[in-house]
Amino acid sequence: MSQKFPSDEFDAVEPHGGRHRERRTAKHRLIEWVRIFVAAALVAGAGYGVLKIVDNASMYTGDISFGTASQAPAITDPGVNVLDGKVGDLGVKVGEALKAAGFNVLTAINLVDKDDNLIKVKATKIFITDEAFTAEASDLAKAIGDYPIEISTEYVGPITLVLGEDFVLKGN
Repeated sequence: MSQKFPSDEFDAVEPHGGRHRERRTAKHRLIEWVRIFVAAALVAGAGYGVLKIVDNASMYTGDISFGTASQAPAITDPGVNVLDGKVGDLGVKVGEALKAAGFNVLTAINLVDKDDNLIKVKATKIFITDEAFTAEASDLAKAIGDYPIEISTEYVGPITLVLGEDFVLKGN
């Protein structure tokens, strides 16, 4: 059972009630709203900036449509990728020669594996990703020499010229 204690100084204090902080005014509410607005603007701006950086680093440029194959725009001037599987700098020379001949050369680089080791190729070939590029590949074959044309999805570009050890640059 509880026991009654004698009164002391703590029993004489008047009870208090309510909150013990400064009252919020319109000024306080406005400052809080501005802080939230600035924080939201900073987060949105940072997100937008990161997305722009990612977009600029993307390997795809231009308009990308996701329609059906019949809606896909026709490629009127397919690009040529030149991959050097012979010496190491011949691809650049061939790329420049093809540009001078009027071809749309996208890249002219060495043919390397995933560890950046040069890959040697015995036979020069022209690879196309679709039969629609046969005419352009034939024009390319006429310009560089009579090399075989194969349909393959191994390479990304519409037309890929892989230079082999048998390749001889015309005019040299």
